[in-house]
Amino acid sequence: MLDPKKKVRILGAATDMFARYGFKKSSIDEIATTAGVGKGTVYLAFDSKEDLFYQVVHREIRVCAAQVSERIDPRKPADELLVSCSLDTLERIEAQPLLRDLVLGRLDRVVPMWRKELEDLRAIGRLPTVEVLELGVRQGAFRSDLEVEQVARIVQDMQIAGLLLQPRFVRSEDDQRRLGLIWLDLVLNGLMTRD
Repeated sequence: MLDPKKKVRILGAATDMFARYGFKKSSIDEIATTAGVGKGTVYLAFDSKEDLFYQVVHREIRVCAAQVSERIDPRKPADELLVSCSLDTLERIEAQPLLRDLVLGRLDRVVPMWRKELEDLRAIGRLPTVEVLELGVRQGAFRSDLEVEQVARIVQDMQIAGLLLQPRFVRSEDDQRRLGLIWLDLVLNGLMTRD
């Protein structure tokens, strides 16, 4: 049985290598050397390079979703939480190349055999949004007939659009925040209950 500490070191080394050099240019030999283990130890922990890559991305998206979820305070208005959590998610995705490639669909081309699993990972990334939307329905701030999962997909798609359009329209962090607030305002106007 593999020592769990070695597996964590392998995942850490692989995360750094895949983020820096990409899937194709990262080798198991280099990952093993960086982790301070033998190549065989990597294959004891993971079935293949593709499996290791998937596990790295899975860990990254779980950590991201958990960190964003930690910010969800049910005492705060859901519309405010949706804005802050969405902006937080965008910042995290922007800072982590593997997450950025996941949400932009680039990883589907890198490991096409994992396409369904990658969609499952994107669903993990939507969990904080789902949580906020459900909270908004309970608070009475969002429409009770809201299709939470579908709206969470739309919010994620809008985040993706923001990432794609960012180089053309965003010149500074203030521009990024303003653009994020504009699209969130559009979404919120459709979510809010009508008096």
